[in-house]
Amino acid sequence: MNKLAVSLLNCDHAFLGDALVRAQEAGADLIHIDVMDGVYVENLTFGPKTVEDLKKISKVPVEVHFELYDPQRYADMFIEAGADQIVFQLNSCVNTIRLLKKIRSAGLKAGIGINPADGFDNVRYLTDYLDLIVVMSVEPGFGNQEFEEKTYEKLERLKRFLSESEYEIPIAVDGSITCERAEKLRRLGASQFIVGTAIFHNNDVAGNIHNFKTIIRNNL
Repeated sequence: MNKLAVSLLNCDHAFLGDALVRAQEAGADLIHIDVMDGVYVENLTFGPKTVEDLKKISKVPVEVHFELYDPQRYADMFIEAGADQIVFQLNSCVNTIRLLKKIRSAGLKAGIGINPADGFDNVRYLTDYLDLIVVMSVEPGFGNQEFEEKTYEKLERLKRFLSESEYEIPIAVDGSITCERAEKLRRLGASQFIVGTAIFHNNDVAGNIHNFKTIIRNNL
């Protein structure tokens, strides 16, 4: 079943817990937490204490997305904080397979993110260790950026590669996703949609989530 992961990056951080509760009550399938170090990207966001506290009130899985250098340095603290799955950027990690194995051995799901300018040739060597592939449709670091139109082509090629290789790895898309874009992304093979700005841009969080879930579940 296709899933909606609600990102808290662009919600009002003064009411972070409230935003999570509103999202999950409205039907969010996952809560997406972007962890940024101010080096890999020019932004600083959440730490393990935030994840630990949000896990106390979350009734849905919490997905942590490392947008930072040396993700292997931070894995243990977020595993201990209670993350349910960890995604890290493919171009940020030296020992990718080792980290994927570490995350899985702790009982979490493991995924990689692929930047807009990067290909996915290396994915063929990682398929045995992956639970999720995140195709970034914007550069990491900030919400509400311009959507990269080449994402559609990349998604289609990645989905074809996985199908021909007989791997059933879910593909997520992350960045500036609107309802209109979600419909096209779903048809091209995306099965998880990471959405933040389009959920929290107004006070109708429940209505926005309903609209997205109607589209990604193909209940039009």
